[in-house]
Amino acid sequence: MNDLISIIVPIYNIEKYIERCVRSLINQTYQNIEIILVDDGSTDNSGNIADKLANQDTRIKCIHQKNGGLSAARNTGLKVAKGNYYSFIDGDDYIKSETIEKLYLNAVKYHAEIAVCNMIRFYEDNSTEAFYKPCNHVEVLDQDDRFKTLNQPSVCNKLFKKGLFNDVKFPVGKYYEDTYVYHILCYRASRIVLTGYDGYWYYSRKGSILGDEIFNNKYFDFIEAVWMRAQYLIKKDIHPYSEEACLSLYVAYSNANKNIVMSKENNHQFEQAKSYYLDIYKYLIHRNISFKQKIRLFLLRYFPKLHTKIY
Repeated sequence: MNDLISIIVPIYNIEKYIERCVRSLINQTYQNIEIILVDDGSTDNSGNIADKLANQDTRIKCIHQKNGGLSAARNTGLKVAKGNYYSFIDGDDYIKSETIEKLYLNAVKYHAEIAVCNMIRFYEDNSTEAFYKPCNHVEVLDQDDRFKTLNQPSVCNKLFKKGLFNDVKFPVGKYYEDTYVYHILCYRASRIVLTGYDGYWYYSRKGSILGDEIFNNKYFDFIEAVWMRAQYLIKKDIHPYSEEACLSLYVAYSNANKNIVMSKENNHQFEQAKSYYLDIYKYLIHRNISFKQKIRLFLLRYFPKLHTKIY
Protein backbone atom coordinates (compact mmCIF):
# COMPACT_ATOMS: atom_id res chain seq x y z
CA MET A 1 0.00 0.00 0.00
CA ASN A 2 2.55 2.51 -1.20
CA ASP A 3 1.45 3.49 -4.70
CA LEU A 4 3.30 6.12 -6.68
CA ILE A 5 1.17 9.25 -7.05
CA SER A 6 1.72 11.67 -9.94
CA ILE A 7 1.04 15.33 -9.16
CA ILE A 8 0.67 17.45 -12.29
CA VAL A 9 1.26 21.20 -11.98
CA PRO A 10 0.68 23.50 -15.00
CA ILE A 11 2.76 26.68 -14.87
CA TYR A 12 2.23 29.91 -16.76
CA ASN A 13 3.58 33.29 -15.61
CA ILE A 14 3.18 32.67 -11.88
CA GLU A 15 6.71 33.45 -10.70
CA LYS A 16 5.37 34.94 -7.45
CA TYR A 17 3.53 31.78 -6.43
CA ILE A 18 5.09 28.66 -7.97
CA GLU A 19 7.65 28.08 -5.22
CA ARG A 20 4.97 28.19 -2.52
CA CYS A 21 2.99 25.59 -4.46
CA VAL A 22 5.91 23.23 -5.06
CA ARG A 23 7.18 23.53 -1.47
CA SER A 24 3.76 22.35 -0.30
CA LEU A 25 4.19 19.26 -2.49
CA ILE A 26 7.77 18.53 -1.44
CA ASN A 27 6.65 18.62 2.20
CA GLN A 28 3.85 16.09 1.83
CA THR A 29 3.73 13.45 4.55
CA TYR A 30 3.09 10.90 1.79
CA GLN A 31 6.50 10.75 0.14
CA ASN A 32 6.06 8.35 -2.79
CA ILE A 33 5.14 11.03 -5.29
CA GLU A 34 6.40 12.41 -8.56
CA ILE A 35 5.89 16.12 -9.17
CA ILE A 36 5.46 17.01 -12.85
CA LEU A 37 5.90 20.72 -13.52
CA VAL A 38 4.75 21.75 -17.00
CA ASP A 39 5.95 25.21 -17.97
CA ASP A 40 3.48 26.25 -20.65
CA GLY A 41 5.60 28.86 -22.41
CA SER A 42 5.95 31.29 -19.49
CA THR A 43 7.39 34.69 -20.40
CA ASP A 44 8.40 35.58 -16.84
CA ASN A 45 10.83 33.75 -14.54
CA SER A 46 8.49 30.83 -13.78
CA GLY A 47 10.39 28.35 -15.93
CA ASN A 48 13.73 29.14 -14.30
CA ILE A 49 12.23 28.80 -10.83
CA ALA A 50 10.75 25.44 -11.82
CA ASP A 51 14.16 24.24 -13.05
CA LYS A 52 15.78 25.36 -9.80
CA LEU A 53 13.22 23.44 -7.76
CA ALA A 54 13.68 20.35 -9.92
CA ASN A 55 17.41 20.41 -9.15
CA GLN A 56 16.63 20.32 -5.44
CA ASP A 57 14.44 17.20 -5.40
CA THR A 58 14.77 14.10 -7.59
CA ARG A 59 11.01 13.56 -7.45
CA ILE A 60 10.46 16.71 -9.53
CA LYS A 61 10.40 16.63 -13.32
CA CYS A 62 10.19 19.91 -15.24
CA ILE A 63 8.91 20.07 -18.82
CA HIS A 64 9.01 23.19 -20.99
CA GLN A 65 6.65 23.58 -23.94
CA LYS A 66 5.18 26.22 -26.22
CA ASN A 67 2.12 27.94 -24.82
CA GLY A 68 -0.96 25.84 -25.42
CA GLY A 69 -3.15 26.62 -22.43
CA LEU A 70 -4.04 24.82 -19.21
CA SER A 71 -5.51 21.77 -20.94
CA ALA A 72 -2.43 21.28 -23.11
CA ALA A 73 -0.18 21.49 -20.05
CA ARG A 74 -2.25 18.94 -18.13
CA ASN A 75 -2.33 16.60 -21.12
CA THR A 76 1.46 16.78 -21.34
CA GLY A 77 1.65 15.84 -17.68
CA LEU A 78 -0.66 12.88 -18.22
CA LYS A 79 1.53 11.60 -21.07
CA VAL A 80 4.60 11.29 -18.85
CA ALA A 81 2.93 10.40 -15.54
CA LYS A 82 4.01 7.03 -14.13
CA GLY A 83 1.87 6.89 -11.01
CA ASN A 84 -1.06 4.64 -10.18
CA TYR A 85 -2.96 7.73 -9.03
CA TYR A 86 -3.13 11.26 -10.44
CA SER A 87 -3.56 14.61 -8.72
CA PHE A 88 -3.71 18.09 -10.24
CA ILE A 89 -2.62 21.32 -8.57
CA ASP A 90 -2.78 24.80 -10.10
CA GLY A 91 0.57 26.52 -9.73
CA ASP A 92 -0.67 29.49 -7.71
CA ASP A 93 -2.48 27.28 -5.17
CA TYR A 94 -1.11 24.96 -2.51
CA ILE A 95 -2.14 21.96 -0.44
CA LYS A 96 -1.77 21.08 3.23
CA SER A 97 1.05 18.72 4.18
CA GLU A 98 -1.28 15.77 4.83
CA THR A 99 -3.55 16.26 1.82
CA ILE A 100 -2.13 13.57 -0.47
CA GLU A 101 -1.86 11.08 2.40
CA LYS A 102 -5.45 11.60 3.50
CA LEU A 103 -6.77 11.37 -0.05
CA TYR A 104 -4.78 8.22 -0.77
CA LEU A 105 -5.48 6.37 2.49
CA ASN A 106 -9.21 7.04 2.21
CA ALA A 107 -9.23 5.94 -1.44
CA VAL A 108 -7.56 2.66 -0.48
CA LYS A 109 -9.59 2.10 2.69
CA TYR A 110 -12.95 2.57 0.98
CA HIS A 111 -11.96 1.12 -2.42
CA ALA A 112 -12.77 4.42 -4.10
CA GLU A 113 -11.41 5.47 -7.50
CA ILE A 114 -11.83 9.16 -6.63
CA ALA A 115 -11.07 10.83 -3.30
CA VAL A 116 -12.16 14.42 -2.63
CA CYS A 117 -11.02 17.05 -0.14
CA ASN A 118 -12.56 20.41 0.72
CA MET A 119 -11.40 23.57 -1.05
CA ILE A 120 -10.65 26.77 0.86
CA ARG A 121 -10.33 30.07 -0.97
CA PHE A 122 -7.65 32.42 0.35
CA TYR A 123 -6.75 35.98 -0.59
CA GLU A 124 -3.66 38.19 -0.64
CA ASP A 125 -4.56 39.59 2.78
CA ASN A 126 -4.68 36.00 4.16
CA SER A 127 -8.45 36.07 4.69
CA THR A 128 -10.21 32.82 3.82
CA GLU A 129 -13.61 31.38 3.03
CA ALA A 130 -14.98 27.94 2.22
CA PHE A 131 -15.09 27.46 -1.54
CA TYR A 132 -16.25 23.84 -1.68
CA LYS A 133 -16.98 22.11 1.60
CA PRO A 134 -19.61 19.39 1.18
CA CYS A 135 -18.92 17.80 4.57
CA ASN A 136 -16.65 17.75 7.62
CA HIS A 137 -16.48 13.98 7.89
CA VAL A 138 -15.78 10.97 5.70
CA GLU A 139 -18.67 10.10 3.40
CA VAL A 140 -18.68 7.32 0.83
CA LEU A 141 -20.69 7.82 -2.35
CA ASP A 142 -21.52 4.87 -4.55
CA GLN A 143 -24.13 4.05 -7.17
CA ASP A 144 -25.89 7.23 -8.31
CA ASP A 145 -24.90 9.16 -5.18
CA ARG A 146 -21.45 9.74 -6.64
CA PHE A 147 -23.00 12.19 -9.13
CA LYS A 148 -23.61 14.58 -6.25
CA THR A 149 -20.03 15.73 -6.84
CA LEU A 150 -20.90 17.09 -10.30
CA ASN A 151 -21.69 20.45 -8.73
CA GLN A 152 -17.95 20.97 -8.18
CA PRO A 153 -16.17 19.50 -11.21
CA SER A 154 -12.70 20.83 -10.39
CA VAL A 155 -10.05 18.12 -10.68
CA CYS A 156 -7.70 20.01 -8.36
CA ASN A 157 -9.16 18.87 -5.04
CA LYS A 158 -9.30 15.22 -6.02
CA LEU A 159 -7.17 12.10 -6.31
CA PHE A 160 -7.94 9.85 -9.29
CA LYS A 161 -7.17 6.22 -10.02
CA LYS A 162 -5.04 6.12 -13.15
CA GLY A 163 -7.42 4.00 -15.22
CA LEU A 164 -10.17 6.62 -15.13
CA PHE A 165 -8.15 8.70 -17.60
CA ASN A 166 -7.93 6.05 -20.30
CA ASP A 167 -8.75 7.90 -23.56
CA VAL A 168 -9.69 11.05 -21.61
CA LYS A 169 -7.94 14.33 -22.41
CA PHE A 170 -8.60 17.89 -21.38
CA PRO A 171 -10.02 19.99 -24.26
CA VAL A 172 -7.27 22.15 -25.73
CA GLY A 173 -8.33 25.70 -26.56
CA LYS A 174 -11.33 25.64 -24.23
CA TYR A 175 -12.07 27.35 -20.94
CA TYR A 176 -13.91 25.55 -18.10
CA GLU A 177 -11.88 22.47 -19.03
CA ASP A 178 -12.81 20.52 -15.88
CA THR A 179 -16.52 20.77 -16.68
CA TYR A 180 -15.83 19.10 -20.02
CA VAL A 181 -14.32 15.95 -18.47
CA TYR A 182 -15.29 15.43 -14.83
CA HIS A 183 -18.66 13.79 -15.53
CA ILE A 184 -16.84 11.09 -17.52
CA LEU A 185 -14.43 10.40 -14.67
CA CYS A 186 -17.31 10.42 -12.20
CA TYR A 187 -19.26 7.89 -14.27
CA ARG A 188 -16.28 5.57 -14.59
CA ALA A 189 -15.65 5.57 -10.84
CA SER A 190 -17.72 2.98 -9.01
CA ARG A 191 -17.16 4.77 -5.70
CA ILE A 192 -16.11 8.24 -4.54
CA VAL A 193 -15.03 9.15 -1.02
CA LEU A 194 -15.37 12.62 0.49
CA THR A 195 -12.65 13.03 3.10
CA GLY A 196 -14.07 16.12 4.82
CA TYR A 197 -10.51 17.45 5.06
CA ASP A 198 -9.69 21.10 4.26
CA GLY A 199 -6.81 20.07 2.03
CA TYR A 200 -6.77 22.29 -1.06
CA TRP A 201 -6.14 26.02 -0.77
CA TYR A 202 -7.28 27.99 -3.77
CA TYR A 203 -5.73 31.42 -4.35
CA SER A 204 -7.94 34.28 -5.51
CA ARG A 205 -7.38 38.00 -5.84
CA LYS A 206 -10.19 40.02 -4.26
CA GLY A 207 -12.24 41.75 -6.90
CA SER A 208 -10.92 39.56 -9.71
CA ILE A 209 -14.10 37.56 -10.10
CA LEU A 210 -16.67 40.07 -11.27
CA GLY A 211 -19.79 39.63 -13.31
CA ASP A 212 -18.39 41.41 -16.32
CA GLU A 213 -15.33 39.14 -16.22
CA ILE A 214 -17.25 35.90 -15.81
CA PHE A 215 -19.92 36.67 -18.39
CA ASN A 216 -17.84 37.28 -21.49
CA ASN A 217 -17.40 35.25 -24.65
CA LYS A 218 -15.39 32.62 -22.75
CA TYR A 219 -18.63 31.74 -20.96
CA PHE A 220 -19.91 30.07 -24.11
CA ASP A 221 -17.38 27.30 -23.47
CA PHE A 222 -19.10 26.70 -20.14
CA ILE A 223 -22.46 26.41 -21.89
CA GLU A 224 -21.01 23.90 -24.34
CA ALA A 225 -19.40 21.90 -21.52
CA VAL A 226 -22.66 21.74 -19.56
CA TRP A 227 -24.52 20.69 -22.71
CA MET A 228 -22.00 17.88 -23.28
CA ARG A 229 -22.41 16.79 -19.66
CA ALA A 230 -26.19 16.72 -20.03
CA GLN A 231 -25.94 14.71 -23.26
CA TYR A 232 -23.59 12.23 -21.60
CA LEU A 233 -25.83 11.68 -18.58
CA ILE A 234 -28.90 11.35 -20.79
CA LYS A 235 -27.15 8.71 -22.88
CA LYS A 236 -26.12 6.82 -19.73
CA ASP A 237 -29.67 7.16 -18.33
CA ILE A 238 -28.50 8.73 -15.06
CA HIS A 239 -31.55 10.18 -13.29
CA PRO A 240 -32.28 12.66 -11.78
CA TYR A 241 -28.82 14.06 -12.51
CA SER A 242 -29.39 14.19 -16.26
CA GLU A 243 -32.40 16.43 -15.67
CA GLU A 244 -30.40 18.56 -13.23
CA ALA A 245 -27.68 18.94 -15.85
CA CYS A 246 -30.32 20.09 -18.32
CA LEU A 247 -31.57 22.70 -15.88
CA SER A 248 -27.99 23.83 -15.32
CA LEU A 249 -27.75 24.41 -19.05
CA TYR A 250 -30.89 26.52 -18.95
CA VAL A 251 -29.45 28.62 -16.13
CA ALA A 252 -26.20 29.10 -18.05
CA TYR A 253 -28.05 30.08 -21.21
CA SER A 254 -30.23 32.50 -19.24
CA ASN A 255 -27.13 34.08 -17.70
CA ALA A 256 -25.58 34.54 -21.13
CA ASN A 257 -28.70 36.24 -22.47
CA LYS A 258 -28.83 38.54 -19.49
CA ASN A 259 -25.16 39.47 -19.16
CA ILE A 260 -23.45 39.18 -22.54
CA VAL A 261 -24.03 41.75 -25.27
CA MET A 262 -24.54 40.20 -28.68
CA SER A 263 -22.06 41.31 -31.34
CA LYS A 264 -20.69 40.25 -34.70
CA GLU A 265 -17.90 38.43 -32.87
CA ASN A 266 -20.19 36.24 -30.76
CA ASN A 267 -23.32 35.95 -32.91
CA HIS A 268 -22.42 32.38 -33.93
CA GLN A 269 -21.79 31.44 -30.30
CA PHE A 270 -25.20 32.79 -29.29
CA GLU A 271 -26.85 30.76 -32.04
CA GLN A 272 -24.97 27.63 -30.99
CA ALA A 273 -25.96 28.13 -27.35
CA LYS A 274 -29.58 28.57 -28.41
CA SER A 275 -29.45 25.27 -30.31
CA TYR A 276 -28.18 23.51 -27.16
CA TYR A 277 -31.02 25.12 -25.21
CA LEU A 278 -33.72 24.00 -27.66
CA ASP A 279 -32.22 20.52 -27.93
CA ILE A 280 -32.43 19.99 -24.19
CA TYR A 281 -35.87 21.59 -23.96
CA LYS A 282 -37.27 18.99 -26.37
CA TYR A 283 -35.84 16.26 -24.18
CA LEU A 284 -37.09 17.63 -20.87
CA ILE A 285 -40.59 18.42 -22.07
CA HIS A 286 -41.20 14.69 -22.49
CA ARG A 287 -39.64 13.63 -19.20
CA ASN A 288 -41.49 12.86 -15.99
CA ILE A 289 -39.70 15.58 -14.06
CA SER A 290 -40.69 16.92 -10.65
CA PHE A 291 -43.18 19.77 -10.23
CA LYS A 292 -40.38 22.05 -8.97
CA GLN A 293 -38.33 21.28 -12.08
CA LYS A 294 -41.34 21.95 -14.29
CA ILE A 295 -41.78 25.39 -12.71
CA ARG A 296 -38.11 26.18 -13.29
CA LEU A 297 -38.34 24.94 -16.86
CA PHE A 298 -41.40 27.09 -17.53
CA LEU A 299 -39.74 30.19 -16.07
CA LEU A 300 -36.53 29.60 -17.97
CA ARG A 301 -38.41 29.09 -21.22
CA TYR A 302 -40.74 32.07 -21.00
CA PHE A 303 -39.54 34.34 -18.15
CA PRO A 304 -35.74 33.93 -17.87
CA LYS A 305 -35.27 37.24 -16.02
CA LEU A 306 -37.82 36.22 -13.37
CA HIS A 307 -36.05 32.87 -13.00
CA THR A 308 -32.76 34.67 -12.40
CA LYS A 309 -34.33 36.75 -9.62
CA ILE A 310 -35.89 33.73 -7.90
CA TYR A 311 -33.04 31.25 -8.24
